[in-house]
Amino acid sequence: MSTVKFIDNSKKVKADVLKQRDIALVEAAVVVQGECIARCPVDTGRLRGSIGYITGSGLRAGGDGTLQGSPAAGEAVVGTNVEYAAHVEYGTRFTEAQAFMRTGFDASRKEVDGIFKRRLRAEAD
Repeated sequence: MSTVKFIDNSKKVKADVLKQRDIALVEAAVVVQGECIARCPVDTGRLRGSIGYITGSGLRAGGDGTLQGSPAAGEAVVGTNVEYAAHVEYGTRFTEAQAFMRTGFDASRKEVDGIFKRRLRAEAD
């Protein structure tokens, strides 16, 4: 009589999927950050230099190191802490909008989708 043994690998699989998700988040944040920087109008360079990201795992990069926030696990935030960024992004009654964050995100959407599909599919194989 043969014996069948079941092994529960669900914890390892979950940990591996979460690891791939976190790697994909960082890759995606770098892509979005780059697109936003490329679209950011430049006068002194302060605004462009302030664009950074932070992930739910606490990894932060870019910008002047003061981007604040604490996204939840599985989230990443790309942004700037420069006080006049919203005026540039949305415009004022005196100046036209020069959207760089929204257009940067929109321009990177397809690449970000590909990053997650590639990372999570690789884990499933």
